Amino acid sequence: MPFKLNAYLPSKKKEVQIKELTYKQYRELVKSLYNVDKKETIQQYNSILQDLCPDISLLDLTYEDKLSLLLTVRNYCVSPDLKLKGTTVDNNIFNYSIAVETLIKKIKSIDKSSIVNFEEVSIEFSSYKARDEYIFIGNNKDIFIILASYIDCIKTSEQIVEFKDYTIEERLEIINSLPQYIVNQVYKSIEEMQNYYEKQILLEVKNPITKETVLTLTCNINYEVLQKVIEFIFTEDLNNIYRAFFNVVNYAGFSPEYIDSITPIEAQVYWMYYLEDREKVSKESTTNNSNLSLPAALNKELGF
Repeated sequence: MPFKLNAYLPSKKKEVQIKELTYKQYRELVKSLYNVDKKETIQQYNSILQDLCPDISLLDLTYEDKLSLLLTVRNYCVSPDLKLKGTTVDNNIFNYSIAVETLIKKIKSIDKSSIVNFEEVSIEFSSYKARDEYIFIGNNKDIFIILASYIDCIKTSEQIVEFKDYTIEERLEIINSLPQYIVNQVYKSIEEMQNYYEKQILLEVKNPITKETVLTLTCNINYEVLQKVIEFIFTEDLNNIYRAFFNVVNYAGFSPEYIDSITPIEAQVYWMYYLEDREKVSKESTTNNSNLSLPAALNKELGF
């Protein structure tokens, strides 16, 4: 039975189990972010997420849920620290580090669930749905599309309409059939919710010398914030990814199939063991051992 992680879904207020991210899946995630076609990128990492947590197909996940899942696997399977590089206005580069757990806690605290009641209608909403992600490529701010994505269900005395059961086109038809005053009131409630979380900081990066803020991401998780966070947690130099794989296979002697089946952080641990043994043998040896096949450079961090 494969080891599984617990990940919290803010919109559902519950945990789900998710499998560990393998080295192969990590490599595919990194490669997907190099794709110029954002829709294909979204499809690729959604497919990997589906493999890791098949149960999510039964849930109408929000952006916050998706980030919670991705941050969880990043935290436990790649590294608990997120290291970023920033550039100042005068082109000086500086490093910034934050614990991934800090971001997870902030995502967990986001609760956009609300209900707007009218005499004959009750409308429940939570947040943007992950399945609608591609629709917001290009900064789509159409009010009716926002409502169609945000709303979870519409209840009347006669029926309950669950939006998770409908396509975006069908949901738009339902929204268009609502009285205008209902549309206006629900959108106003959503705007108020977004404005509240816009003031909450998810990630703030400052120049370590001038203390000037160079990047701010808010807890109002829209399409742009979602993509930026995913880029931060999974963007890596592909040369590093391939070099790390090559090092563990070529020098430490592991099979490619095995390395692809374990997590990146496990590959890192094996590499550190290899370096420790290599150093021990080197100290104990009184003469150069020509049989030792060693990398040209001592890469303790395997590139990620």
